[in-house]
Amino acid sequence: VYYDFSQSYLQPASYPALDKLVAMLQAHPEVKIELSAHTDSKGSDALNQKLSEARAKSCVDYLVSKGIAAERLTWKGYAATMPIAPNTHADGSDNPEGRARNRRTEFKVIK
Repeated sequence: VYYDFSQSYLQPASYPALDKLVAMLQAHPEVKIELSAHTDSKGSDALNQKLSEARAKSCVDYLVSKGIAAERLTWKGYAATMPIAPNTHADGSDNPEGRARNRRTEFKVIK
């Protein structure tokens, strides 16, 4: 799941991926997951922490709206602490593509 800059709302393009997650959770009712949300490096640490938490919560809210029990879901914001792409190029210039990849929510099975 990816996001626009400084936003936590779900893009409609994210629904198919989330619907696959819903289907997996419905097929495996014993599974519990953590939704981990991330930001790019723009903005203050405090702002990015709040934003990443809001992003994770937007995914949890979507899953719950599709009938997944909230007790099966935990969520956490990691702000900009775990990038998967460089936020800047080697010369220090902005890397919009890298920053876009870093604005994401991932999930992991915790049980």
